Amino acid sequence: MFRHRTPKGSYECTVSGLRWLCERDVILKYHFRNWEPYSQLLKDMQYTQGGPLLDITMELGELEEVHLPHCVCLGTNPSLRNEMKILHVEEHGVSFEEVHEVTRFHAKILHPKFSAISVILSYILSWNVHVHCELMLYLTVMKETLIPRLYLFPSNPGQIQVRYHYYRDDRKLHHWCSLC
Repeated sequence: MFRHRTPKGSYECTVSGLRWLCERDVILKYHFRNWEPYSQLLKDMQYTQGGPLLDITMELGELEEVHLPHCVCLGTNPSLRNEMKILHVEEHGVSFEEVHEVTRFHAKILHPKFSAISVILSYILSWNVHVHCELMLYLTVMKETLIPRLYLFPSNPGQIQVRYHYYRDDRKLHHWCSLC
């Protein structure tokens, strides 16, 4: 859970990538939510996730704008900007909001109202979309042999929260990464 109290200005959380602009003091709280409960709903609506699912609440004040992080690479197809929407997951269903502006790593919304919220992309286009990725490389030892492991993760901080798990294999202790 993240909680920020900020005076007038513009800010960015270095962990989540969330950016915001406020004209007065604000207190906002947010945390990553798991996409899994909504995966079938997105598929039925022919959309796919384009960034982390953030549950944002305002404890004090209002934001002028919020910039939601996304991992869609726009360089190969600038028309993707037109296919991005904002998904609001609310108590009684979901709703969509148009994106005001899309930059390389963020989708901007003016005067946002909050719920669980994320950038989504038309499912039909998602098969042909490049994404910004993070690389994780580590070595594991099995019977005195070094085995390199290479993983590419979409640049989605909600999924890159790495947890290390340990397991036994041939009396050696190894760790591996799991996604949220």
